[in-house]
Amino acid sequence: MKTVRVDEWFHDYLKTEKRDDETMGEALVRLTGAPAPDPDLVAGIISESQGERMKERIAEMDRSSAAAVRDRMADDS
Repeated sequence: MKTVRVDEWFHDYLKTEKRDDETMGEALVRLTGAPAPDPDLVAGIISESQGERMKERIAEMDRSSAAAVRDRMADDS
C-alpha cells in the first residue's frame, strides 16, 4: 500500500464524493476513471452476462454522479 499526499481542499472533495460502501482508494479509482483490471487476470471469475450487467450499472452510476455534481454546482451560484 502507498500513501498519497493531496491538498486539504482535494481531500475534503474526496470525502464528499466517497460513497459509504467504498474506501478512499476505491473512490479515487472511480472518480479518476482509472483503467479496469487486466481482462486476462479476471477472466472466468464472472460470466459474460454478469460482466455486461456490471458495465451497465457502472455507466448508470457514472451518469448519476456527474449529474449530482452539476446539480450541486448549480445550487452554489
